[in-house]
Amino acid sequence: MSKIKLLLFSIASGLIMALSWPAIGEFTTVILIAFAPLLMVEYEISKRQGKTGFAVFSYAYLSFFIFNLITTYWIYHASLWGACMAVICNSLFMAIVFWLFHITKKKVGKKEGYISFVLYWLAFEYLHLNWELSWTWLTLGNVFAATPRNVQWYEYTGVLGGSLLVLVSNLLFFRVTLKSKKASKAFSWKGLVLFLILPILMKLISVFAFDTKTEGEELEVVIVQPNIDPYNEKFTSPPSEQIDKMIDLAKEKLTPTTDYLIFPETAIPKAHWEHEFEYLHITDELKKLKTVSPNLKSIIGSSSWKLYIKGEGATETAIKLDDKGDQYDRYNTAFQLDQNDGVQVHHKSKLVLGVEKLPFIKSIPFMEKLSINLGGTSGELGTQKSPSVFNTPNDTSIIAPIICYESIYGEYVTEYSRKGANLFAIITNDGWWDDTPGYKQHLAYASLRAIENRKWIVRSANTGISAVINDRGEILERTTWWEPAVINAKVRLNSSITFYAKYGDYIGRIASLMALLMIALTVVRTLNKTGNRLKG
Repeated sequence: MSKIKLLLFSIASGLIMALSWPAIGEFTTVILIAFAPLLMVEYEISKRQGKTGFAVFSYAYLSFFIFNLITTYWIYHASLWGACMAVICNSLFMAIVFWLFHITKKKVGKKEGYISFVLYWLAFEYLHLNWELSWTWLTLGNVFAATPRNVQWYEYTGVLGGSLLVLVSNLLFFRVTLKSKKASKAFSWKGLVLFLILPILMKLISVFAFDTKTEGEELEVVIVQPNIDPYNEKFTSPPSEQIDKMIDLAKEKLTPTTDYLIFPETAIPKAHWEHEFEYLHITDELKKLKTVSPNLKSIIGSSSWKLYIKGEGATETAIKLDDKGDQYDRYNTAFQLDQNDGVQVHHKSKLVLGVEKLPFIKSIPFMEKLSINLGGTSGELGTQKSPSVFNTPNDTSIIAPIICYESIYGEYVTEYSRKGANLFAIITNDGWWDDTPGYKQHLAYASLRAIENRKWIVRSANTGISAVINDRGEILERTTWWEPAVINAKVRLNSSITFYAKYGDYIGRIASLMALLMIALTVVRTLNKTGNRLKG
């Protein structure tokens, strides 16, 4: 195959991956063949004599760069540097995984090589969920967020089950194509049949994967979307005006039977000490609303500071406050004010890389200078080890306060279910990305969390898209972009624990262990071959 064809095949893979993605092309099923052109490139290069690793890596990097650029270019609205790092680094990680598969295939054997392709990719996605440079936006299983009706079985596997399906499908399609008379032909009739059958099988499995009778007690919820410009109005207009705007919106839909009022992430415009929350203007206004809704409980996002007197109980991220030894932490926080005026707190645990979290800062202190400032609290924020749930005495509702970026971590979100949460509340501020695919993808991923846990979701965004999502991942109500809005909706509580909520990313853990064994086998075979050549 000529270099031009190799180049075109690499470009084709990147484009097909991108066109399958939510809010980009949404031709979801083409992801099932998206890797096939790149696998063909690897196959053709493998037939060459000598070192081929760099060539495979180069073509793979081109494919994944195109994929990352088209699907996540919108990050540049918040930071051009952040967008460049996300696209360049994530493409690099993916290319390394593909290169590693090529090395195993070459050193160990074709059969083991193609098995390693699946194992290495799943292990990479699992690692990418659990390390300092975590950026899981493009986990392959996320592609089905645009068609949640097809992946009801995620309650058993999570998104890594979708990734496994994508990888195996691509391998099968490639192998069928390769066995056709013309190996370079993009489609064979057998491959086409396979391509058509897999989506049908997905739908059939989904039909039997969910029991629609698992519905519990009904609650009335009001969701507020204030639509405050995060680049200007958020930090220039008086905080009291912004709060009054949100309260006025809430009043439009509050009724005597409203149970919950949900505001977005960092809805309180300025950071406050956590021990002073009960004295804030917003707290007074929320208490007044109980004259309309006596059983009202409110969840609201804010940047907050937590004080440690003389450093007692201080965390590793705590900052020196004064010469007396006092320290404090900065958090992205969700507060609940219950009907008895009790205050509960959840600190965001999964932080946005480059904005709220700086990788390897303990080893590389100058990383703090690279922090992206979006006008609020930036730099290294504090976290809590595990998520909190909000509950109220003599109340059956147990709410999971999920803050923005936390909602893309499937296994993390299952911790809320295991702690008894029967309703999920996602609060976010997606206005940073402007009117681009970013906030649409973020909403779509929420549907996958609903399926994995079989929980209804109420989602409050500062601006588009606030929504109500049922436990099948179906969006029942939604707002539009860049408009103040408020939703009054009835939702269901569900306390059941799904298989995935119980066992988490077991697919990733199994794949990681097997990938390590495959790498060890590759190293041993390589050393043996090298030793044999030296003896010869």
